[in-house]
Amino acid sequence: MRVIAIINQKGGCGKTTTAISLASIFAKRNFRTLLVDLDPQGHCAAGLAVPESRIELDIGDAMLAAEEKALDTNRLLWRVGRNLDLAPSRMKLAGLEAPTGGLQELPNKERRLQRAIERVSDAARVPYDVCLIDCPPSIGLLTYNALAAAKEIIVPVETSYFSLQGASRQVATVRSLARRLGMRVRTRLLPTLHDPNSTLARDLLDELKRRFPANVIPMTIRFDTLLKEAVSFGQPIDEYAPDSFGAADYQSLGEWMIQHAGIDRSLEPDEAEALELGDLHSAIDMMVEKRSPTVIDIAEPLQEAPIDAPPSAIVNGTHRHSGEMSHGA
Repeated sequence: MRVIAIINQKGGCGKTTTAISLASIFAKRNFRTLLVDLDPQGHCAAGLAVPESRIELDIGDAMLAAEEKALDTNRLLWRVGRNLDLAPSRMKLAGLEAPTGGLQELPNKERRLQRAIERVSDAARVPYDVCLIDCPPSIGLLTYNALAAAKEIIVPVETSYFSLQGASRQVATVRSLARRLGMRVRTRLLPTLHDPNSTLARDLLDELKRRFPANVIPMTIRFDTLLKEAVSFGQPIDEYAPDSFGAADYQSLGEWMIQHAGIDRSLEPDEAEALELGDLHSAIDMMVEKRSPTVIDIAEPLQEAPIDAPPSAIVNGTHRHSGEMSHGA
C-alpha cells in the first residue's frame, strides 16, 4: 500500500481538494483507496457529504486505541464511493496534541497513525492499494504522525507570493523529521490555484520548475470556481463537473501519480525521482541568497508582496447533497 501525505502549513492552497480529488480518481481506476482526514476541521467529511453528527469514531480514536482491543472499523470507516473509504476526523482531534489529550503519553507517539492505518488495512476484506492523508494546516504531533506514516509527500504550492515560502517551510519540516526518525521520503511540489493569465503566477511556476525540475509535478491545477462548488455539494470534482478545468487537471495528476508514484502495484516508483532532502534544502538556501528578480524573495515582509496574485483560497463549504454511501467498509 502506498501512503501519501498531503501537507502544507498554509491553509487555502487546495490541500483538501487535492486529497479528495485524487482519492476519487484512484478509486475509479479500481485501486482500493483509503482517505484519512487528519485535519480537525473535518473538511474531507464535509466535502464527501458525511454529516459530522453521524460520525461515531474518528481517526483520533483509532490512534489512541489499545493494541489488545479490536479496532471497530465498521464504526470508523465510511464507504463514500466504490473502492473509496474515509476515516474521518472531528474537532476533538485537535485536543490529541495537548499534554492531557492522550497522544503525548503513548509509546511511539509519532507512529500511532502508521499503526492505525496498518490495523485498518489488516481488517479490510480487500487490502488497500493506496492511502491518502489530508494533514492539518499546522506543524505538530498530528503532522509528524502523517510524515512518519508516508512514503510520498505532496506539497500543494499556490502560484502566488507565498509559494516559495511555503515550499521552504515544508522541506524544513520533512528534513527535520527525516533526521529524527532516520527515514527517507519523496517530496513532490504540486502547483495549485494557478492563474495562467497572471504574469506573477507564470513567473513563479517557471521558477519552481527551474529550481526543482525533479520534484515539481509536471501537472498544474488551474484556479476553477467549480472546485469550490463541488466541495460545497459534497462531491469530488470528477463527479460534480467532469468537463471542468479542475476535473481535467486532477485527472491528469492522478494518471501521472499512478505511473510515477508506484500506485500501480505492478510498478515501482521511479528511483530517479527520489528526493535528497539535503540537496533540496541547499537549493532553497541558494534561492534565498541569489534573490532571483523574477520571484518574490521569501524574506520580504508580507505587506510588500504584489497585489496581482491569483485568487488564493478554496473554502470548503458544508454539503448540500448527499451521494450514496454506507457506514462501514
